[in-house]
Amino acid sequence: MCGQGVIGNNQIEQVHQQHMPSPLMSSLVDDCISKGRGVTRGGARYNTSGITSIGLTDVTDSLSAIKKLVFDEKKISFQEFKEALHYNFEGYTSLRAWIRNHVPKFGSGDPDAFAMVDRVTRMVADFAHGQKTVRGGHYTSGWWSMNYHAVYGRVSGASPSGRLAGEAFTPGLTPQPSASNNIMDNLLDVAKLAPETLDNNIAFNVRVVPSPKDTLEQTITRMAQTLQTFFEQGGMQVQFIMLNTDTLKDAMAHPEYYPDLLVRISGYCAYFTQLHRDLQMEIIRRNEFGLG
Repeated sequence: MCGQGVIGNNQIEQVHQQHMPSPLMSSLVDDCISKGRGVTRGGARYNTSGITSIGLTDVTDSLSAIKKLVFDEKKISFQEFKEALHYNFEGYTSLRAWIRNHVPKFGSGDPDAFAMVDRVTRMVADFAHGQKTVRGGHYTSGWWSMNYHAVYGRVSGASPSGRLAGEAFTPGLTPQPSASNNIMDNLLDVAKLAPETLDNNIAFNVRVVPSPKDTLEQTITRMAQTLQTFFEQGGMQVQFIMLNTDTLKDAMAHPEYYPDLLVRISGYCAYFTQLHRDLQMEIIRRNEFGLG
């Protein structure tokens, strides 16, 4: 599938060379003028193309669940697990509860869960870096999903991670809400990811609700300290939504009162009341972290 994606993208770039040569852009990009070649034909100093992947947390946590329950602990056979997914966990509620409460997850600080996400990100990056663009560069690997995590989730079956059929995948590389109630577990796991595997950027989405007891100065200080720790540990990027669940639910019920309510999706901002309901619900399901 990844190989077919590269073939298709390279075909599109060949069409751009013939029909969209972009002379204005080429005049503003380093080395195109000195080489006498436009950006679409490899005149730029850097000629990479980035891929963006969806569902890192869902894939990682699913693989962790299969590894732990089927192979390590032998609590369930692979065939039984497959049947549970086929029936969307109906009749398998105890299995789903066990997965959500006992299987280590990316973003929890568990070393086994991090080893799995590190394995997946390196596998994807190794594939991408080995593919050539038509402009003479190579592909890079990124994890930012825009709104596709909700779109693809809508048409996808249940996942071994406990995600139900039709539910949105996690946005970008954000850990799933049940991973931890401690924001630092999420931040430190993301910060440990190898930057060379994220060279087409990431979207890391976090919902933070300051305590109403805190002053503005206290909130800003705690936010600054949290972010400083994240970046000192190797973090690259984080996107905040600072709205509580009650406000978001009220905006769904009474959109006429919230025409200007902006939220961060996964790489861009949008008006909450204009979003598809699936995307609204995905934002509401995001963990509501405090800064205490």
